[in-house]
Amino acid sequence: MTIPVKPLGLIKTLIETVGLDVTYVYDDLIFIEHNAFLLQMGEQGENIALWFNDDCNVEERPQILHSLHGAAAGLSLQVELQGTYSMNSGNEKESFQLEFNAIQVA
Repeated sequence: MTIPVKPLGLIKTLIETVGLDVTYVYDDLIFIEHNAFLLQMGEQGENIALWFNDDCNVEERPQILHSLHGAAAGLSLQVELQGTYSMNSGNEKESFQLEFNAIQVA
């Protein structure tokens, strides 16, 4: 199966498979209900970056990652943990800023 560069339909299916919904899409970022994590589409369609919200319970993260990996495999997608992010209120009404903290590989 050929995966499009921005496979939003496949990603929505992936998220629904794990029992969640997509709440917002901005450029290459996909926000998920409950805001525990977000996904980022990569340069190649099958590559999806996973960013956990800093506020997401650390004990829940392995199960979320495992569920996403299992669902992604059936859709020919690859979900890879990239790190964490935090969301801060911006200067304007209804705006926010994201700060990404990549995993440091030794």
